[in-house]
Amino acid sequence: MTAQQRLTASGLLLLVLTVVGTLGYVFIEGAPVFDAFYMTIITVSTVGFEEVFELSSVGRTWSVVLVVLGVGLVFYTATAAIEVVIANQPNRRKRALEREIDNLSSHYIVCGWGRVGRNAWQHIADEGESVVVIDSDPGRCEAATAAGALVVEGNATSYETLEKAGLERAAGLVASVADDSDNLVIVLSARSVRPDLLITARANEGEAEEKLVLAGADRVVAPPKVGGHRLAALVLHRELADFVDLVHGGRTVEFKVEEFLIDAGSALAGVSLRESHIRGRSGAMIFAVEEPGGGLIVNPDPDLVFLAGATVVAIGTDQQLSRLRELVGSTV
Repeated sequence: MTAQQRLTASGLLLLVLTVVGTLGYVFIEGAPVFDAFYMTIITVSTVGFEEVFELSSVGRTWSVVLVVLGVGLVFYTATAAIEVVIANQPNRRKRALEREIDNLSSHYIVCGWGRVGRNAWQHIADEGESVVVIDSDPGRCEAATAAGALVVEGNATSYETLEKAGLERAAGLVASVADDSDNLVIVLSARSVRPDLLITARANEGEAEEKLVLAGADRVVAPPKVGGHRLAALVLHRELADFVDLVHGGRTVEFKVEEFLIDAGSALAGVSLRESHIRGRSGAMIFAVEEPGGGLIVNPDPDLVFLAGATVVAIGTDQQLSRLRELVGSTV
């Protein structure tokens, strides 16, 4: 029998005892019904008030019976009520979590609470953005909740699970589960519902990268490949190693990469890289320019003229990129 069933049964028994006790006083002492009811309540609850009417020896015996039965039944009912409250605590927390997720918009969804997913969640949360984590493993869900994440327990390949995470209101999704085929299904499911959604995906095998892009991922990251490139850079180029450490380690200064769109109203439209004095005015460094026609120019010449509609890729600290953002007027 569940706690709720025990509470219901004990409540009914308590009601029956009250009715029987009231009728007992009516028949034994000839008391009015309300007085008999009041006497039953103060007897069962053992509050210690005065007797409402004078009791005979049979009436006192009846009171003793009510006290013995009533105290035990009240204690049992109270215990069952506490068990129901405790048992419903997880359900209340779950409903509160669901309401919180339902109120989110322009948030991000991270599928998978492994090492990659956990780091993705941490970086997004550190930027002050709302994040919902999806994972099918109860243990990882508990770990994510303990870390402060909003969690939906379920299979991210299921549209119902993605819907619970607020897919239709999300700004972006990270598919970072361990299995490439699951990431592929997640990307396909999300893209079919949200053609405008920014989707990044993890690929463990090289052949999965192209499939994920074809499935609709905007960007694909292969941790083994990235790690291999980093190891190669560290061993081949000592001068690059320090730069990579600064970029990835963040021990001294954290550098970031950002894209800026030069529209017709931008102060940089029609101005050359040399004349813009971007480095001196913002501190950020321009290392690539994508022209409106689609041509990508890496390490652009100082005499390159910024055309309206061009995309500028810059690297710098948060402060440097913020100054460049003000100078350009918009970001991609």
